[in-house]
Amino acid sequence: MFAPAIRAEPPLLDEARQALAERLPQIATQKLRVFLSTPDLAAEDRRAATLALAEALLAAGQHDDALAVLKPLAADPDARLLQAHVFAAAGRWAEALPLYRDLKPDAARLGEAESLQALGETARAADVLEPFVRAHPGNIAARLRLTSLLIESRKLKPARELLAATKPVTPGDLKWRRYIEARMLLAEGQAAPALAAFTEITRDREHLTEHLLAAAMLGSAEARIALEGYDDADKELETFLWRYPESPWLELVFRRLDQIYAAQKNPTEGELQKWTLKPPARRTALARYYLARLQMRGRKWEKAATTLELFVPNHRSHPLLPAVHLMQSDLALQRRDFPAAERALEDAQRAAKNDDVRAEIELRTGLVHYQQGKHLLAAQLFHNAAQRDPRLRERATFDAALAALGQRNFDGFLEDYRELTTHYPDSPLRSELILEQGLTQARVGDARAADTLQLFGLHFPTHARSVESRLALAELAFAAGDHDTTDRYLRIASPTSRATSAAAAEVHAEYLAIFVEDAKQPRDEEAVIQLARGFIERQPQSPLLPEVRMKLGQIYFRRDDFANAETQFATLAREAPQSDYAETALYLAGESAMKQINPDAVTRALGLFDEVSKRRGPLELHARQQQAIVQSRLGKEEEAITLYDIILAATPGPELRFAAMCGKGDNLLALGQKDPAKTGTALGVFEELAAAPDVTAVWRNQALYKKAKALEQLARNAEALTAYYDVLAKSAGADREYFWYYKAGFDAARIFEAQEQWKSALAIYEKMTAAEGPRSAEARARVKNLRLEKFIWE
Repeated sequence: MFAPAIRAEPPLLDEARQALAERLPQIATQKLRVFLSTPDLAAEDRRAATLALAEALLAAGQHDDALAVLKPLAADPDARLLQAHVFAAAGRWAEALPLYRDLKPDAARLGEAESLQALGETARAADVLEPFVRAHPGNIAARLRLTSLLIESRKLKPARELLAATKPVTPGDLKWRRYIEARMLLAEGQAAPALAAFTEITRDREHLTEHLLAAAMLGSAEARIALEGYDDADKELETFLWRYPESPWLELVFRRLDQIYAAQKNPTEGELQKWTLKPPARRTALARYYLARLQMRGRKWEKAATTLELFVPNHRSHPLLPAVHLMQSDLALQRRDFPAAERALEDAQRAAKNDDVRAEIELRTGLVHYQQGKHLLAAQLFHNAAQRDPRLRERATFDAALAALGQRNFDGFLEDYRELTTHYPDSPLRSELILEQGLTQARVGDARAADTLQLFGLHFPTHARSVESRLALAELAFAAGDHDTTDRYLRIASPTSRATSAAAAEVHAEYLAIFVEDAKQPRDEEAVIQLARGFIERQPQSPLLPEVRMKLGQIYFRRDDFANAETQFATLAREAPQSDYAETALYLAGESAMKQINPDAVTRALGLFDEVSKRRGPLELHARQQQAIVQSRLGKEEEAITLYDIILAATPGPELRFAAMCGKGDNLLALGQKDPAKTGTALGVFEELAAAPDVTAVWRNQALYKKAKALEQLARNAEALTAYYDVLAKSAGADREYFWYYKAGFDAARIFEAQEQWKSALAIYEKMTAAEGPRSAEARARVKNLRLEKFIWE
């Protein structure tokens, strides 16, 4: 019985995975899109390619495109996990969290914990990670992450115990351990050594991930706060935001920076203002949001309103949009514009993406209605918020009870009070409700007011609002005419990142002397020339004369003396047209004329090559090729193409065929600068050459390189990058040539750098470095410089 064969992956899909593994997601994306356009693709291949495409788009930072690609696989667990990863990478942690939470794979638990931490829910992140670590004790990275979360939650004893039992080995894990040790120092009040450790971590960028870098920069800021206060603590985080504007931890760093600004005496808007005007869009949006917060704290209401108005049309799908509308509501309330506040809250509700946010908006909307005396509507919204989000239940129930009091609905009040007491027996809001009940009763003349207020005083004698209750009791006593009791309550009331061979001849003695001299090392070319010229003068009828002229012409050619070379070759052909050397001499005379680069010489070259062609000898097609080259240099691309077509129609040998195809493509490409259709035709020629089954590495790479040039000319840079990459990917071992290899590599890196795709440019340079060829040192230097310039280290 035969074992089932393992199904081979389609080549294009395999090539895409290779590009992705080499950290070139743009190349992978282009290959996968081509693969997915294949008709009648097997379902298994389509699913695999779709997931791989989403992964490539994620790696390229094209988050919205990645999410769109995953939509058809909405029920696929692998696609949902990848979707969560996309949200996380985009900093959309609130959207990533529910996806991670609903998935079973271990990777989802790690993502869930990371999302919670990014959202400021450190304790909940630790609660998620603890059972994972117990189930996977060998996962060192998870153990270290949990230790970090425990420290941030001020659970220092279990953090120390876990760290002591964790033995990191890899350089990355060892670096995380050093970070945790610095965090521990900071938690223990040793800010100076903690700051030194954080600085050491960020200075040595090897094995430093973006997550660890962000954590260490945040740690440095905390240490500076402890040592120097808040005024200079913003510099570390501002530097991070300038250098890493696409970091998944951008939101977390902005949030902490905002807290630092809030604690400073005179925070400035400078950096935030600059970021609002400079891409990328993600940082721009966050800067505009936190700029509005800073302005609101500074009571710059009009400036804040303008900042928020600019946010809405420019970032219509941003996760912060509900929060922006809430801030607009606050601004409207500040000027007592309740209709505007309600409109802003309605906009916030439409923009909300999850129940937590919807609950917050309902609570805020209820408060707006409450301030307008719409207590029944307010109470309903408070109850909705309490049911929708357990975290808001305590506050929302309290507000619902107040709304009931506003309706003079004491039965509804008691029901909400019991709800609050049942679920939150130690809530300080219980005392507030008793006081508010008593005050409300007093305002409406309810006879139970005094009993309620006295009950409040009896159970909460040190309450910050006890003065209010005593004053209310004094007012009640005064209204009842009891002046002694009034005085008693009034008295106790008070406030609170080169050579060739050579040869010549003589009638045997002189002939041999030429060859002997030519064979010497080092060769004295002047001596060879003199011997050859002497032979020609003394032996004009010798049958060896053509060979001597050929040697002399070659020496002149080699010395770049093309005029003398042409004279010897042309004379040979004229004097001995039937010689075995005649055709070759005509051909070489033509090449010598070409090298002189003047109009008369070019005309002579065309005539000489035409003579070769007319002889119908073995160099006919090669002469046609040289004619085409000359026509091309004269800017006569159409004539050159005609000559290349003559060559190709004659079915030449492989090398000439490859050269003719390449030459034809070059001339079409030149014509394409005015006629894009010609560029498209050139593209087809280069593709045909690159795919020829007998093509050699040199011609294949040249064809791929020029294919990329054609694609660039058509502004199809993504496809051009793929063609450049194919030169690198298809060159290995004995099949490698270096000229076109490095041209392709450096041109690909150029495009990536122009697109500010620094990591992909680095991947290209590193691939060229690994080839250990003649330009590897140049590539290696570019890697080093680019890392330093763009702060890229992981």
